[in-house]
Amino acid sequence: MKKIIISVLLCTCWMSTTSWARMIHWQADVPSSLDLFQGQAHALADLAADRIVIFAHPTQHIRLPTMGTRQSKIGQYQSAAVVVPTNSKNVARLLSNYSNYAGLFPTLKSAEVVEQHGNLSQVRYKIHIPTPIPVLNFKESVLMQHQLQGNSLTSLILEAPVPFGAGKIEWFELDKNHTLITITQWGDLDQPKGFLFSKILKALPDAKLGIPAGTNGFLLESLQRRFKAFSSETLAAGQLPKLQLNRNQLEKISQLSQRSQAPVSFILPAQRVPYGQNYELMRFSSSYQYYSQNPSKLQHWIAAPAFQKLFPRQVKEMQITKLNAKTIDADYKISVGLGVINIPFDFKMRFDYPDLLQNQYTATGGDLQFVRGSMQIHPQQQGSLLQLTSAMKIDDKAPFLLRAMRSLPYHDMLPALGGNTVFALKVKEKLS
Repeated sequence: MKKIIISVLLCTCWMSTTSWARMIHWQADVPSSLDLFQGQAHALADLAADRIVIFAHPTQHIRLPTMGTRQSKIGQYQSAAVVVPTNSKNVARLLSNYSNYAGLFPTLKSAEVVEQHGNLSQVRYKIHIPTPIPVLNFKESVLMQHQLQGNSLTSLILEAPVPFGAGKIEWFELDKNHTLITITQWGDLDQPKGFLFSKILKALPDAKLGIPAGTNGFLLESLQRRFKAFSSETLAAGQLPKLQLNRNQLEKISQLSQRSQAPVSFILPAQRVPYGQNYELMRFSSSYQYYSQNPSKLQHWIAAPAFQKLFPRQVKEMQITKLNAKTIDADYKISVGLGVINIPFDFKMRFDYPDLLQNQYTATGGDLQFVRGSMQIHPQQQGSLLQLTSAMKIDDKAPFLLRAMRSLPYHDMLPALGGNTVFALKVKEKLS
């Protein structure tokens, strides 16, 4: 649940109480989403297909005019892409109308253009995230500067709980009925402002690992919902969704992760998952992380006891019961501290291991009924590629503190995405 709260807080800060006195003229050096695809929009669109794809750029020095003349940060821009069924003119019309962002992005209550000169605009956004838990209610006023040029919109954070940040939305017409929308962004999470935001990040420093992916997922999910009609696929009992990726695409994913040392993630279309006589609508995410180690070094980290070793502050107790040679039941007692409140809950999971390189898991009880996923190690010529697929949904019978999180947008999507990302990067830390 921590991934939901923090991802929403950051991405609402990204949407771009006082106005700056002047426009900032700067030559934006935000990388393009196509830089890692040789400038080919169709190559990235083919990888995205009917999904949202998220990937990181290599680490670099980041300098922004809001930092001061001699300051810079070491960081990574994150990109994401989605294909929508409309032409590029409709996308440009939507993204250039800042006042209508309040109806486009959940939690954004108003957007006011406070100053405008040519293609430069400063916009104040008012954000409100209400929850049944008053201490977690979030209200902020964010000021951003936008620069519209050609097929891109560059943004610079001026005032927000995230003090420094920049990004760029781009759109590329694939044909008269399809457009590739991409976003590339970075935000400084080391110096958060605001009581609630800083408290949560201080209590959950690992959450910073999943925030950039969650931010991109939030923004592109909002955009694709504007242009795409809802649809879902139906899974068979015990089935998980499979990504239809060819060999070249898998090699590209491995290369992207190897260069950035971060996961490449996909947010999949909605799935109807059978539970007894009924079906539950769920959103799966799949993440791929490259490691230089061979598969035998990773086997330990897809075992059920690994969760406590990776997250000792959250997993307070663990009980493992071996049912047979290939099936294990795990009971986890978890407490998530948000700095201002603790959320305790129980995970009861069953892990099935078809072989030493993969598992499938599902919730068998506890406080979260709808949890499904798998882990699989793909051997590479050099190293390994870990694939994490998961979905999680809070049901009506969950404890109050968990049910309260359903008031946050995309609560059925962001936890799986953030969880995959953090898990993959925590394993990387352990192997380093």
